[in-house]
Amino acid sequence: MDGWVDIHCHALPGVDDGAADIETSLAMLRNAAEEGLQQVVLTPHYQANHEPDQLRLHEQVFAELVSAVAAAGLPISLHLGVEVGFRFGLERVAMDPAARLAGGSHVLVDLPPGPLSPGLEQAFFALRTAGWRPILAHPERHRELARNPERIQRLYDQDLLLQVNAGSLVGQFGRRAMATAQLLIERGWADFVSSDGHDLTKRPMSVRVASERLVALVGSARTYQLLVENPTCVMSGEQIEPYRPVPSRRGSGFGQWIQRRLASFAAPEDEG
Repeated sequence: MDGWVDIHCHALPGVDDGAADIETSLAMLRNAAEEGLQQVVLTPHYQANHEPDQLRLHEQVFAELVSAVAAAGLPISLHLGVEVGFRFGLERVAMDPAARLAGGSHVLVDLPPGPLSPGLEQAFFALRTAGWRPILAHPERHRELARNPERIQRLYDQDLLLQVNAGSLVGQFGRRAMATAQLLIERGWADFVSSDGHDLTKRPMSVRVASERLVALVGSARTYQLLVENPTCVMSGEQIEPYRPVPSRRGSGFGQWIQRRLASFAAPEDEG
């Protein structure tokens, strides 16, 4: 399956814990293009209490990278966004187009490790009421959410979009994250699967192996939605329709089995 779209990666050079320099960025993007990725949103970490000048720096570095990609002849389209750290008042942060994915209406939000804020749902409600569409980055990697999938369901039921890391599906972040990612996919709560690529080796911009796992879990049509159709809607501004999974022959017992397994796993890493 070609034409994949990645809405979460850290290939913008020299601005966070992702690519250290433009040479690394080009190598990451070259590998991504060879894998079949055609569109990428670069999403460096951004804390809402940072100065707006940080977003202007992102725009400057992005323009330089776009020129370098064109000069290198890489067949990949780049867009700019951020992975913004959760805080109250995100609706004000989102007023800057550089704080949204590809300048559209979607905002990629990362939760801090540790206990969840009791006002989490209220903060996301304020963001949606202001006209923005929040996407929660890799909920399967958050220790408290992974231990309490019903909290993830509450967020999903309140129209929060969910992005799962490709690496989580293949065990890159531990067994609990893998089991939670599978649960989100099986129940139809996930809306995107993205690379969250940071480098060339430990966390590359790779979705191919995860796509094979997705096909085994939910079939090729749903895999296409998660890796192509839904991410493309982020760029076009089209509505992402909720997915209603058809019960498989494994039935609900499979989801119950995953939940039982979740309780037995050691906690994974919680950030990034």
